[in-house]
Amino acid sequence: MGPGVGFGERVPPSLILMSGSTLWGLTWIWLKYAAELGIGPILLSVVAYAAQWLVVAPFAWRAWTDPHRPAISRLNWEWLGLLAFAAGVSGVGFTMAMVYGDVVRSMMLFFLIPAWGVLFGRLFLKEPLSPARIAAVVSAIAGAFLILGPDFGDGLLAADWFALIAGFSLAAANTLFRFLAEQPIPIKLTLMQGSTVLLGLVAWLFSSEFGVVPTLEAVGSSALYGVTMLLAAVLATQYAVERLPASRTAILMTLELLVAVASAAWLGDRVHGLNIWIGGALILSAALLEAASAHRRQPELAAPCKG
Repeated sequence: MGPGVGFGERVPPSLILMSGSTLWGLTWIWLKYAAELGIGPILLSVVAYAAQWLVVAPFAWRAWTDPHRPAISRLNWEWLGLLAFAAGVSGVGFTMAMVYGDVVRSMMLFFLIPAWGVLFGRLFLKEPLSPARIAAVVSAIAGAFLILGPDFGDGLLAADWFALIAGFSLAAANTLFRFLAEQPIPIKLTLMQGSTVLLGLVAWLFSSEFGVVPTLEAVGSSALYGVTMLLAAVLATQYAVERLPASRTAILMTLELLVAVASAAWLGDRVHGLNIWIGGALILSAALLEAASAHRRQPELAAPCKG
């Protein structure tokens, strides 16, 4: 899946990845807009990923029935199930964090991915814990402490938990995506999207959103978001990361954080303290440290995020 044949010859993969990261960093605008139209973030996730699943499913079916692909019996269902679950939690949690929380704060907490990625990479991919990678973990965690500040004493906000859990789950999904490199990509993407829909429906049934009828305009906006902005971000990221070294991918994907923070600071009316900006700088430094560490390892390929 992704852009057509020869697309990468006309447009460099690095530029495609930067475009995808920019889209990810701007998704909060559409998410908050759809929520204001009259739909909760859980149901918003369900509608968006269900619409996206309908677009991707035919490609998964073609991969499923392709005689040159692994047979169904050879698919690693146990790990694929874990991948799908992690992606589903991340998809729903990210939407809830963006809708309910302050975008700058939530995005910075979500972007603790470098710290979680180091831990999961060690666990599943046996990647070494170099000094640079340990420094990345320390920097990311220190940044999180600065961002949360006094909230530790009063308990974290709900949006903080959504952002932290979503980032943790995304790091797990990205690592499992690479761990399952031999499994067909369209099938992995379809399972990840389908899981987001199913988990979202379960969460919706037990949430305060259940029983509240969304407006038709909000449902349409959510579906349109799923098949345009969200799908474009997913495909751009997937196409590029298959063609770029992990170190370059990690650096370029930090553009997502920068775009989200810059756009929220520009369009929002909330003034953030110095602790927020210093914490964000530490988390960004953690991403760059992890990228530098990846450059010194073998040039593996990173997995798509937020599939």
